[in-house]
Amino acid sequence: MNPFWWSAAARRLCVAGLGSLLLMLSGCVTQAPAPRPGTTGQVIVPPLAEPPKPETPAVTPPYNFPDPELKPPVIVDYPKTLAAAGAAAPVLALARQAREARAAGLNDAALGHWQRALRIEPKNAFVWHEIASIHLALKHAGQAESAARKSTSLSRGNLWLEAQNWRLIASARRLLLDITGAEAATARADALSAGLAASAP
Repeated sequence: MNPFWWSAAARRLCVAGLGSLLLMLSGCVTQAPAPRPGTTGQVIVPPLAEPPKPETPAVTPPYNFPDPELKPPVIVDYPKTLAAAGAAAPVLALARQAREARAAGLNDAALGHWQRALRIEPKNAFVWHEIASIHLALKHAGQAESAARKSTSLSRGNLWLEAQNWRLIASARRLLLDITGAEAATARADALSAGLAASAP
């Protein structure tokens, strides 16, 4: 066999095989589509779809979360005595003497003690309330209501003392046979007491 022929035949086979290999490889390559007329030739890749979000489980009882808009009620411990209200020592001494005199049935003497206490602390709402109480015991209805109103004006929002003053006013109005006014004063006292009960722990 002619070696030159074999070499030429081998070369042809190699070229044919290489051509087949190139054809096979060219079939695996994806060519970009030709741009349409009037376009820049850029290939637009569609955006990837977002993965679905997990569903939030529904909140069912007993998971009762508190409403941040709801505020707890403010509980106020109102002072109910002269000492709790911070009265001075001389006022407390006169208050003791006034109560002793009243217990003995000496309402006029008790009133004098409270009036002296008032000169020491003229803006003490509790002293004004006690003066109103003494006037009521002496059947001085007008003076009793006036002193009770003064006590309320100086009470600084003490609902407990205001309720006591309105009950005293209701009693004073009954002395004057003002039944309608007495009922109105009692209703005011009841409303204040209900507010106190609602704010109690």
